[in-house]
Amino acid sequence: NCVACGRNFSQISALSNHVRTCRFQKKRTASALEGAKEIYRNKKNRVATNQTQTCPGESSQQADVTTRAAIATVGTPNAMDIGSVDDDSLSLAKRRPRRENRPLPKRFQNEQPVALASLPPAAAETLQASNDSTLSTPVVNLERRTLTSPLNKFGLFRRYFSASFPAHDPDTEIQIEELSEVSQYNNSNTLSTSFFEPYPNRSAFLLGEWYWNSGVQKTKEGFCKLINIISGSDFNPADVKKVPWDSLNRRLGESVDSEDVWIDEPDAGWKETSITLPIPFHKNMLNPGLQQYTFPPFCHRSIVSVLKEKMSNQRDFQQFHLEPYELRWQRKDTPDTESTRVHGELYTSAAFLEAHEEIQSAVGEPGCSLPRVLIGLMFGSDGTQLTSFGSTSLWPCYMYFGNESKYRRCRPTCNLCNHIAYFQKLPPEFKDFAELHWGKKGPSDSFMTHCQREFLHAQWKELLDDEFLEAYEHGIVIECCDGKKRRFYLRIFAYTADYPEKILLSSIRNMGNCPCPRCLIPKHRTHQLATRQDQRQRKSLARVDNLQYRVKTSSAHEIIYQKNCSVDSVAIQRLLKPESLTPNENAFSCKLSKFGFNLFSIFLVDFMHEFELGVWKKVFIHLLRILDCVDGAVNELDQRFRSVPTFGRDSIRRFANSVSELKRLGARDYENILQCSIPVFEGLLPKEHNDNLMDVLFTLAHWHALAKLRQHTDLSLDILESITVQLGRLLRKFQEKTCPAYNTRELQRELTSRARKAASKLSTNKTTSKNTSSLPTKTASTYPKKEIKGRLPKTLNLNTYKDHSLGDYVDSIRRNGTVDSYSTESMELEHRSPKSRYLRTSRKHFEKQLGCIERCQARIRRIRQKLDKTKQTREELVHEKGPESWASAYHIGKTQNHPVDLRVFAQEKRHDPAAKDFMKNLKAHLLPRIHSRIQVDPHKFGFENADAAEMAQNMVLIKDNRVYSHKLARFYHTTYDVRRSEDVINPRTSHCNVMLLCKLATSEGNSLDTSVTHPFLYARVIGIYHVNVVYTGPGMKGYESMHFDFLHIRWFQLEAIKSQGRHRVRGWASLRLDRLSFPPMAEKSSFAFVDPALVLRSCHLIPAFSSGKRYSDGIGLSALSRDNSDWKMYYVNRFADRDMTMRYHWGLGIGHMYSHN
Repeated sequence: NCVACGRNFSQISALSNHVRTCRFQKKRTASALEGAKEIYRNKKNRVATNQTQTCPGESSQQADVTTRAAIATVGTPNAMDIGSVDDDSLSLAKRRPRRENRPLPKRFQNEQPVALASLPPAAAETLQASNDSTLSTPVVNLERRTLTSPLNKFGLFRRYFSASFPAHDPDTEIQIEELSEVSQYNNSNTLSTSFFEPYPNRSAFLLGEWYWNSGVQKTKEGFCKLINIISGSDFNPADVKKVPWDSLNRRLGESVDSEDVWIDEPDAGWKETSITLPIPFHKNMLNPGLQQYTFPPFCHRSIVSVLKEKMSNQRDFQQFHLEPYELRWQRKDTPDTESTRVHGELYTSAAFLEAHEEIQSAVGEPGCSLPRVLIGLMFGSDGTQLTSFGSTSLWPCYMYFGNESKYRRCRPTCNLCNHIAYFQKLPPEFKDFAELHWGKKGPSDSFMTHCQREFLHAQWKELLDDEFLEAYEHGIVIECCDGKKRRFYLRIFAYTADYPEKILLSSIRNMGNCPCPRCLIPKHRTHQLATRQDQRQRKSLARVDNLQYRVKTSSAHEIIYQKNCSVDSVAIQRLLKPESLTPNENAFSCKLSKFGFNLFSIFLVDFMHEFELGVWKKVFIHLLRILDCVDGAVNELDQRFRSVPTFGRDSIRRFANSVSELKRLGARDYENILQCSIPVFEGLLPKEHNDNLMDVLFTLAHWHALAKLRQHTDLSLDILESITVQLGRLLRKFQEKTCPAYNTRELQRELTSRARKAASKLSTNKTTSKNTSSLPTKTASTYPKKEIKGRLPKTLNLNTYKDHSLGDYVDSIRRNGTVDSYSTESMELEHRSPKSRYLRTSRKHFEKQLGCIERCQARIRRIRQKLDKTKQTREELVHEKGPESWASAYHIGKTQNHPVDLRVFAQEKRHDPAAKDFMKNLKAHLLPRIHSRIQVDPHKFGFENADAAEMAQNMVLIKDNRVYSHKLARFYHTTYDVRRSEDVINPRTSHCNVMLLCKLATSEGNSLDTSVTHPFLYARVIGIYHVNVVYTGPGMKGYESMHFDFLHIRWFQLEAIKSQGRHRVRGWASLRLDRLSFPPMAEKSSFAFVDPALVLRSCHLIPAFSSGKRYSDGIGLSALSRDNSDWKMYYVNRFADRDMTMRYHWGLGIGHMYSHN
């Protein structure tokens, strides 16, 4: 019966279904949950107050130490390549342990992610202090000290440089669900009865919210939402009959200048500004001199007003970091060693801490003793097409706050991206204006480019207004939603853009002599990636916005605007060409250089465009050119890519039918191609060149995985630095040794593209020539095409900015946090917002309409937040969704709809090797698990003596002689960056392979060969079951059935490689993936049963295509294991995702606690 409502049920399944929807049970669970939370908060406060000692092995006087020497304590990247595998003559049972299932030792348990430990009270008198003279500068008459927080169970702790711990701690507001990437719950909330202004009533607000914030395209989900609204008890159709929707929507989208009483909080509305610029026409033109031109209105918002709006938002303010800290990691197995710095968020980065310290140590404003808060601004801009057909485009500028966690900031559903401007390009009318003063030939490309630069920086000068400069220098006092006043200082830390926009904003030439916006290394030396000279010159030749730079640009500006010289005159070239500068007035330098701001420091690396769509795309295209020289290699490549299995929910997706055609491939497609390229390219070239290619592909994939990590430590950055050196060396070797061996030419698609561009250029030149108004109109196809003389020779070019930029990643991560925090991927996702809003506009002068729609949606979200009073309990969401994914190790259904009668099964599968001794082996597997469960609570099962030696298999009774089959199993694991993730296993698909921890068998006393250094075991799941078991052995008084889940698996065996006469495991040192094969089915230990709790996570296995299939006729030996499509060999893809890569860097994944031993 149900303990909450008392209803009786005859079957357990009916009771389970009822419990999920029982409202009495939900109320009871919610009440218990609230009580438990209150007890937990009180307990955390008591622990935080009592725990004031420093961390083990931590010196409070060392605020920043070098931890490169600590690599020896966790092992080098090659630590797992040492050791040998026994001779192949040994049996499989001797080479692998017996798979007995025993209780999982605590040190191997899959620990759930937790937030950082709570801080001690801010007023505690026993705070730890450091005598570091660099941090003892008095600020507001308070001594600044080094304060260390308690450790959490993963060894993470915070180090503050302040007079006391901050009272506002966003990390304590993080719930365990927010650390889970399994499912993001959108909690529905109960509305209060307060007013709904500007909506006249509740019903009108609900309809308005559905219209604006439920998407443009009507979906089944949106339809269900509408049905729930109009069928709800709180919806009254009469309330919406006379609502003036047009005027109401106009009020929602109006600027804040309209004095509506319902706008009771700071609101960052949009405004339009007309910009007038002097256009320089040089002395040889028809009308020389400066001519004024007024551009169309520029739509933008005030940056300071956006900050005020943010500080008034209760929900965002709760997780807004006002005080930065240094995040550190103390390994539990080495408590006497120095802790390691953790890199991830901007507000824990070295750049943020330095800027914070500068503000705190500066002389304060007269008479002001308010707390000083640093606001980290992160800008990004990128043009996007608003329609699939046509040329309608938008150039939005986005702004993020670096004080917010990147895990929330980079998630579009959190709505933390602020649209602050829609940049204008030169309008078509401007070209007509320029032709009037230029003369017959019309304006040159260099002139138009210069005007576009000047126009863009003029728009940025409007954004960097006097209010912004005041807040930058003196700060701005804002009363936050917690009722406290603080003084906020603005600082710019990053500007995310692709290369064409970077050169516009940094005022350098496109692919000039010095193409990098961060340094002055010449273009002809950019191929020297990570050499010693290259590493030295990146620092010695760094670009700086100093007096010398400003004198050069101002002199060039004077030559153009006062002496009426052309923008590409000899005088300009002589002055600016050596450093690839441009003669325009940079807005950032003009406005912020007086405060010591270096404009070149904000243009950080761009992983997506520089590597995935840059270096790797270029290498992959050249590999296609090489394969084009080998008969049938390209077709074989496409066939292999089609045979690569998918992995995860979206980690590795299905490849296109013809990857070599490169049709409609995005960055994530090139990423997947790289992750799966090693088995696909293997064997397509002769051995000498194949070995070089395998080295390059392995190193590219390794560098890609490390550079894209969402959490780094000093140790992992040291490895990335060494891999960068290795990558540069191998790319140069591949260019010198392998590429010259093939006479590579353009691909057919490149030839077609070149011909199409030539025809288009010829058509444009003819249609724009003078005195053609009386000629008949011709299409592009009527003009004679330019003769294309076959496919041109092509070589691999390493002298590009994108190759050069790979050397900046380690320093960028050390100073500004990991690359996902300032990646252009976030902008690409945010482009969906203006594209969807564009569909609501009239398509004319749509920038202003987009701003109004943005305000409508933002203000409705704010109304919703004010009306939210109570949240739906998460326990209810859990019942609706399934298991508590953030707490469970796995989830297998409890339904018994698919029973398997063991007697019938044994008869039908009597000739199947996978079913041999099925019952006997199953009971042998269950016996130790039964003993372990009884040991936990012997009295519960009425067992007097829990002695395993007296327990026998024949006393294990399987209830009804049945096991129950399931289609899916969900496994939950903690990732390297202490997040919760999910893998789904389905034996009937390619998602059927799992990995287990090899150390577990050793710790349990199994016969494991200790010379094997590989840490994991691999298996294919061929069945997912649960069984109800009764043990009737001696000492058992009660006969209550016990529920056990188990997996029926087929083991893989690890293939070794011969090196210097010894068998060695593949790995980082060999630059090869681990290779697996199936042992003969006749071996007794080929098949086994496994407790699902022992599964670490799923793994991605790619066939070794060069070795071929096991059965050429497609007929296998075991229908149960579905071996008819087996390959002879498989590769373990350790680059399938970032968490998988870090599992092979043993001991470096903070969330992988099993490796911290």
